[in-house]
Amino acid sequence: MSDTEEEEESLRKFVKITLVGEPASGKSCLCSRYRGDGGVVGGAGAGGTQGAEVSAAQWGGAALRLCDVAGAALHSDMLRNYLYDSDIVIFVYDLTNLQSFEKLTDWIKAVKDIFDVESKKPLMALFGNKSDLEHQRAVRLSCVQKFASEHLLENFKGSARSGEMVNTAFTNLIARVLGKKAPLEDAPYKKNQDNQVTDQISTPPLMQDPANSLIMSRKMLRKVQRKASSSVCRIQ
Repeated sequence: MSDTEEEEESLRKFVKITLVGEPASGKSCLCSRYRGDGGVVGGAGAGGTQGAEVSAAQWGGAALRLCDVAGAALHSDMLRNYLYDSDIVIFVYDLTNLQSFEKLTDWIKAVKDIFDVESKKPLMALFGNKSDLEHQRAVRLSCVQKFASEHLLENFKGSARSGEMVNTAFTNLIARVLGKKAPLEDAPYKKNQDNQVTDQISTPPLMQDPANSLIMSRKMLRKVQRKASSSVCRIQ
């Protein structure tokens, strides 16, 4: 392999993933969860991201750079710098907060305007966070489906808190950018009737045993209560 080919191969193994969206939508927690930190942000991050925070990760030999952009950066002159050289842009919204979803229209416009003059276009995706609070959903599924279809976005729904769909979403997007097949534990996924990608492989440990889950839906709670009325369930 020539020096030029080695250099090109090296460049292909570097992937920048930029997360954008309104404040408190869970972008920092999604990055933390994907890095394996448990989806919890502490220290300075607990008060909200300032500007943009960059962290590193790896996947299949590829070096990853996760760029968590602050919600306040939407109208900042720095947004172009934060988005520079992004391979993947993930638009994150909180499915319990309608405004966080409605503001994505402004985010989409800003991002597309920036990349309109760039030869390199990023792969763009939509991620509805906080699925562990599905019973508090404020964003209609039909609206999400329409938005994803209009803007040609991959559509995921999951939770940084429980870990649902986080690894699968990131892995499949990265694999597509690199032109590779995702590992068996991450690759299979399908779109349901709401045009949202659903995980078919693994269930986060927290959700595997409903009786021990700290977060469960009302339907699951009723199921557990019927199965073992003497069980004590802790709900957070």
